[in-house]
Amino acid sequence: MASKAQQRRLKNGAHRNGKPASSVTVSTPRWDQGAAGPANRVGLVTEERGEIDHKTGKRVNPNDVKGARRVDMLEVYHGRGWISDRGYSAGEVLRDAWTATQRSKGMDYSAVRVDSSPKPDANIDMQIERVSRYHAVARRIAKGDERILDAVVGEGRPISHLREYRHLNHDKGKTHLRDALDRLADAMDK
Repeated sequence: MASKAQQRRLKNGAHRNGKPASSVTVSTPRWDQGAAGPANRVGLVTEERGEIDHKTGKRVNPNDVKGARRVDMLEVYHGRGWISDRGYSAGEVLRDAWTATQRSKGMDYSAVRVDSSPKPDANIDMQIERVSRYHAVARRIAKGDERILDAVVGEGRPISHLREYRHLNHDKGKTHLRDALDRLADAMDK
């Protein structure tokens, strides 16, 4: 039976197996994890930072530093073993080509602007080159694989984003994704 002093402490919100007051901190962690809102945390994985010890091959992290890294569904599915290494490499090439088309050169609004043309020719050439690289890879996608590769690789969405692979058909979507990426890898090897 606990003494009256212990019972009094437990009434004030403490837990019987809780940490002593000296080891509890209410301060924020010293290392920034980025914005904490739910929309900002989509696709983020918190992992330990630190150097890898060459002798043991393990990560050395004496200060328990953690950092956040954004991952897309292609990397998640590869980590789960749902797609092959060759398929993952082919998917990375397609993803990198697709994301390159989404970028453009930033505009420095503080600089003096000369009204010669709305877009310099160099920027247009860069964008055409990026789109051409994407089309060179996208041409190798087999018929019927476009939708699943656009959703998972291009947009970073899960397999279940496609209506035909929801609920009980999710395993069919996994198989289709794996086969589609392997077909893309085969076409890129030729």
